[in-house]
Amino acid sequence: MKLRNWWFVLPSLTLLAACGDNGGATTGSTGTDGTTEPATTDATTTPGTTDEPSNPSNPATSDTPTTDGTTTVDPTVATTDAPATTDAPATTDAPGTTEAPGTTEAPGTTTDDTTTTGTTGPVEPGPEDIPEIPDDGMPSSAHFKKIPLGMSEAAQGYWEYTPPGYGGGEKYPLLVFLHGIGENGNGDSELDKVPNNGPPKLQKNDDWDTTLPFVVLSPQHPGGGCPGSGEVHSFIEYAMTHYDINPARVYLTGLSCGAIGSWGYLGDFLDEQIAAMVPIAGDGKGAFMKAKCELGRVPIWAFHGDQDPTVNVSGTIEPVTGLQMCDPKPDVEMVIYPGVGHDSWTQTYNLAAGHDIYSWLLEHYKQ
Repeated sequence: MKLRNWWFVLPSLTLLAACGDNGGATTGSTGTDGTTEPATTDATTTPGTTDEPSNPSNPATSDTPTTDGTTTVDPTVATTDAPATTDAPATTDAPGTTEAPGTTEAPGTTTDDTTTTGTTGPVEPGPEDIPEIPDDGMPSSAHFKKIPLGMSEAAQGYWEYTPPGYGGGEKYPLLVFLHGIGENGNGDSELDKVPNNGPPKLQKNDDWDTTLPFVVLSPQHPGGGCPGSGEVHSFIEYAMTHYDINPARVYLTGLSCGAIGSWGYLGDFLDEQIAAMVPIAGDGKGAFMKAKCELGRVPIWAFHGDQDPTVNVSGTIEPVTGLQMCDPKPDVEMVIYPGVGHDSWTQTYNLAAGHDIYSWLLEHYKQ
């Protein structure tokens, strides 16, 4: 995939019903943050996609299916998924280090964390600054490794991707990815589940564009349910203090349960840490009820399938429509894929649907 300019503006939408679970029936469970996952039932999935196990809805929101109304959709969206790829072997190294053979660095450290311009002392990057990414001829999997629980100061095990050239002291954009409920685990022996979907899957399978400048960190949520807002906040804080990150360019994305956690985090912390957010197949109704128009302090580009049987499409339509009615109107948009079930993330993250979320994220930064 290559960078492309993002495009689209969708009008306010009304709701199209979808309910059930195309990821398999499961009994309810409660996460460490108190988020509760209801039991779901099987439903037909979109051909060519693989949905994760059933996801919870936000306990602060209503999951009652809607039985009327119409939804404006994006008719130009492709609904096929990327071809299956072969997984690359996982490696385990200290976080924040480069892959040069024969070198050993302390967890989360780099060779330098400042730049100078003819003066003494550190020079912080401007919010618009993005490092140039050299072509080192290596696939994305060469820059991708797992950091099990206990190998770093983070409270979770996670996967780390650092772009070519990282480690010379420049400050990079940070993208934190929150997985779905099917990838929950103990952060150690179960950490290999995280690259089943989203950016870490692309990075592991050498389908990630290595010209993208993001440091991408994908923490594993322990226990059941979805990530809590405090958990997400703490991990972002860890990432910002242990990696060379431009604090004006911190971004959050997640799918399904991870998107529910992303919305919940935003409702509590707004723009304290992040500059933009891309939630996919999530539920932001509870966050909007809590923060109302303040939620629009962070630019949001939300995605959902209109036939999602696991997390009702109203979870995207209602908060986005509500935010678009705020004055002034915030930078909040959505794409509702026609005929797509729960897996609306594959074609979004691999850019097959034509929506360049990575360029869009880089267009936003905190002043």
